Amino acid sequence: MTDAVVVGAGHNGLVAAAYLARAGLSVEVLERRDVVGGACVTEELWPGVYASPGAYTVSLLRAEIVSELELARHGLRIEPHEPYLFAPLPDGRKVVTWSDRARTREQLEADWSRADAHAYADWAERWDRAAERARPLLLEPADRERWLGAVGPEILEGSIADELRGIPSEEVRVPFAIQGLIGTLAGPDDPGTAFVAFYHELGEAAGEPGAWGYARGGMGAVTGALRSAAEAAGATVRTEAPVERVLVADGRAAGVVLESGDEVAARVVLSNADPLRTARLAGGEPPDGWRQTGPVVKVMLLLDGLPDFPSWPGAEPWAGAIDVGFTLAELSAAAADARAGRPASAPWIEAACQTAVDDTLAPAGRHVLSLFCQCFPPDADADLAADAAVARFAEICPELPARILDRLALGPRELEERFGLTGGHIFHGDMLPGQLLEERPGPRRFAGIDGLYLAGSGAHPGGAVTGAPGYLAARAVLDDLG
Repeated sequence: MTDAVVVGAGHNGLVAAAYLARAGLSVEVLERRDVVGGACVTEELWPGVYASPGAYTVSLLRAEIVSELELARHGLRIEPHEPYLFAPLPDGRKVVTWSDRARTREQLEADWSRADAHAYADWAERWDRAAERARPLLLEPADRERWLGAVGPEILEGSIADELRGIPSEEVRVPFAIQGLIGTLAGPDDPGTAFVAFYHELGEAAGEPGAWGYARGGMGAVTGALRSAAEAAGATVRTEAPVERVLVADGRAAGVVLESGDEVAARVVLSNADPLRTARLAGGEPPDGWRQTGPVVKVMLLLDGLPDFPSWPGAEPWAGAIDVGFTLAELSAAAADARAGRPASAPWIEAACQTAVDDTLAPAGRHVLSLFCQCFPPDADADLAADAAVARFAEICPELPARILDRLALGPRELEERFGLTGGHIFHGDMLPGQLLEERPGPRRFAGIDGLYLAGSGAHPGGAVTGAPGYLAARAVLDDLG
């Protein structure tokens, strides 16, 4: 009998497997696809052209995990992307931020005003102090009182619009507000969006605290290194091994049955799948009222070159994240459209073009532009959404449409089919009030079943490529098995 079987080889499942194997347990990881990584993958989307159609940048992977699993030794290399954010406007103006706060302050003073620069610096200093206090809590069990003490109720429960209200120019506020809406069907005035933005400030994997970067070779380099670390510790990772159900005997998980009919008996089962899928596999009930309807359409564009932005010609702006959204009212309207079952009439976009800085992904003269687009209803037509996204991007980069050779469009349904994300939700469930901290599942006794541990992003502390849910699940298993 295997000590632990892990359902799904996403990044959290691989983190859990590595820690359990390093502790001496026998571990088997079962992945339904032919590639590990879940939504943290690098795939050959076109002949000789590789890209990350799911997660696309990295920051939040916990520094403790990178160090303890020696991921650099297993090939992981992360470099910060600069600029941090570039938000071009149709009238030729732009908002530019960098990983260095002082440089951003200087840029805002030069491009906008001293008042904007000083207000940004005050906000950033307050958030940086809170982030220092909060980072250690990501690898601890949920404790609302500790989080409140670390960050305060305004960040934990408030809106991102309120947090940014001190910055005079709305155009400067918008790209920061977008960070509070990532993967979330919400507008900037909605409660809880401040925490979504703050959560994205808690990374250290790209070097400077809060910086974001690219893993050389794409996001699959993250999960490739995690797989290597898990296998080096003794874990077995099997691809093309879809799990049909979790075996439950006398109220306790006893292993899994594969779609092939094979059974794998185990002392414990860890699921990297989302809460709804895990509940179905185990024949249990999901968390009551769990919200997991994703608002994202992901569009991958194959380009024959990099066009110029009128607001910033040349290659430099393509090296970082590019945000397209012009007013807070537009951001609110996009969420309202999707809630009413309509595609956003003016979708907002966070774009990234890793091929601009990573020559391992595509031949010379070819680039891949990733468009992360919101907000859309669950039944959105992905191709129509892609048309809207390209038209939207063309408002600030008119040359883009002429450079497109091909595209891949993934709406909520396609994200579910490709990556196994129920509802196409990148965080395995909303990260808003009612689904955070103690109100998000912990690792133990998922669906009331002993020996069944939730190890994916649906567990505390939540989504993005952090490794924290997998770490906490492994720690719970080791504590329980003694």
